[in-house]
Amino acid sequence: MNKDMGRNKSNNAFHSIDTVFVLILFAVFVIMALFISASGALAYKNSALQMEERFDRQTCISYITAKIRSNNENEKISVVDFNGSKALCITDRYEQAVYNTYIYHYDGMIRELFFNAEAVPNPNIGSPLTKASGIDFLKESDNLYKISLTDANSKTTDFYVNTL
Repeated sequence: MNKDMGRNKSNNAFHSIDTVFVLILFAVFVIMALFISASGALAYKNSALQMEERFDRQTCISYITAKIRSNNENEKISVVDFNGSKALCITDRYEQAVYNTYIYHYDGMIRELFFNAEAVPNPNIGSPLTKASGIDFLKESDNLYKISLTDANSKTTDFYVNTL
């Protein structure tokens, strides 16, 4: 009988080791699963931020390009001083009145303002287009504009628009 008791004690010791090994293996599995989930969430967050940044930048570039090209008549487009910084000004005539469309930077946003040319425009009431740190317009030649767009993350993108 003594031999059987010794065997039970050694079997219990093996079962205890087996149980501890399985628990440690399970804990390692859980930790790895949490690590992989956390790194995946971080990668998704970074991708989403980069996509939003690109979307804001590309939307603004496309919008300004379309505005310039759709108004490419002589003397309709100019670069003017607007509230202490440069703005793109597109002049139109509607029913005997002259109106200006300004595209400019104000309060962390690229904005557009359609206003009667005789009135004094308020930059605060312009429609926000996208978040940005700044924008600069330069007329390189009669048909070429250089636009420097600085996005909300201070990344500057220069692009040129030809008004042919």
